Amino acid sequence: MDAKDSLIAKSSPNVGLTFNHYFDRMRVKFQEMVLSKRVASLLSRWHKLFEGFQESPQKIYAALEEAIERRHIPDVEISRVSYPEAGALSAKREYLRVRRKGHVFDVCAAPFGDGFFMSWWLGEKQEFSWRLAALIILLLPVIGLIFGLPWWLSLLIGLTIVVLWRLSLRPTYYRLDTALMFQDSVHSAVLEVIGQATEAKGLKALSELERKPVLSDLLKRKLA
Repeated sequence: MDAKDSLIAKSSPNVGLTFNHYFDRMRVKFQEMVLSKRVASLLSRWHKLFEGFQESPQKIYAALEEAIERRHIPDVEISRVSYPEAGALSAKREYLRVRRKGHVFDVCAAPFGDGFFMSWWLGEKQEFSWRLAALIILLLPVIGLIFGLPWWLSLLIGLTIVVLWRLSLRPTYYRLDTALMFQDSVHSAVLEVIGQATEAKGLKALSELERKPVLSDLLKRKLA
């Protein structure tokens, strides 16, 4: 082996790691883009590939539903939703959706190669709509004229309603606390279910680092 071949052989593992890291980042960005069409903002996420492990996604979802129900999370709704894997005509993948007020958890469980993939995405539903706000501002003067109110007074009422609506949705300590508690409750249920399933088949438990969710920049700014 000459010096050139030796250099290529030494650099190959690093090149492979670089490409793996790049494609992993692209996969995360793509999933964020897909989910962002269904929620206004992404708050946090978590994922893990369990190599050498296979299980039925339906069995995992059923166990997860039971684990969430045992936690008695207030105002929670559980359902199944299907998202296209790529374009509109591509195959669809089923997710377990856990919703509480304005927050939405989408949990994915699916086989991947000789392993099993588990992930979740926590998003926040859009509660303020600029289109609806504009409609209120435009329609109230018309309605006001019908009832004999000056147009400027009706416009002022509309602007006041929109401003108060917007201010009422500002993040508070209570809202941030409940969002984090909701995240921790569902995440602990996910770890419980997948932990029991994998440990029953001899796989080692997840490390502390592998168990930690990743907070989005948006949630970090809200917590700052």
